[in-house]
Amino acid sequence: MLPCQTDCPRYCAGCHKTCTAWRALQQRQQEDRERRKAYLRRANEACRQVLHSFRRAGGYIGPQPGH
Repeated sequence: MLPCQTDCPRYCAGCHKTCTAWRALQQRQQEDRERRKAYLRRANEACRQVLHSFRRAGGYIGPQPGH
């Protein structure tokens, strides 16, 4: 079911294929997905760098002895 199907007064079957509002919504969602992916890539890289430096310094990541 298309999200505009219940709210759009001009809705008819298949109209989303030529609807400018639908294309704009799709574009905004694509841009939002790209922003989220970019954020996750940056966060992943920052975490990787912190772990790498911690390991180089002799740190241990894992279960602690006696726990």
